[in-house]
Amino acid sequence: MFIIIKIIAGKNRGNILKTKEGITTRPTLNRIRENLFNIIRDKVPGANILDLFAGSGAIGIEALSRSAKSVTFIEIDKEAFNILKANINKTNNLENSKTINKDFRGFLRNCKDKFDLIYIDPPYHIKAYEEAIGLIEDKQLLNESGIIIIEAKKDTKLPLETKDFKCYRDVIYGNTIIKFYNKKQED
Repeated sequence: MFIIIKIIAGKNRGNILKTKEGITTRPTLNRIRENLFNIIRDKVPGANILDLFAGSGAIGIEALSRSAKSVTFIEIDKEAFNILKANINKTNNLENSKTINKDFRGFLRNCKDKFDLIYIDPPYHIKAYEEAIGLIEDKQLLNESGIIIIEAKKDTKLPLETKDFKCYRDVIYGNTIIKFYNKKQED
């Protein structure tokens, strides 16, 4: 299966990204990405972003196209990682990108950076959502006014809140749900 992924807005608008064939990666569809970025448009310029299960890099490259300061791309699949690097190179975003070919757990456990936006979209069969959020909490990787965004199958059971975060919005697109989390505010 080959899906055409285009950058929707910004300096890289219209660029077509290469994706890995098959079902092991599942790129965020253009219309979902467009709606997502309409929701977070004010948070993207100048943001430091973590694209935790990057795949083709469509989310992070879209953010860079819309003036994000930097994106850290994490992808364990070697073929997808090579495609990701080629897409970043094609869109001339090398200086604002960090690409890491590593399991998300190892990265999160050793990460020293803080992020304004963290995008979590693992392959559906992995079910790594709560583990990723737990590691982000433990390492305090989200900036105070930051947002965690989770993309999942609509019927995936995701927490409404965790120790540090609460879901403040969710949006359904067909069989996909996008959940937005921010830090709980002290009373």
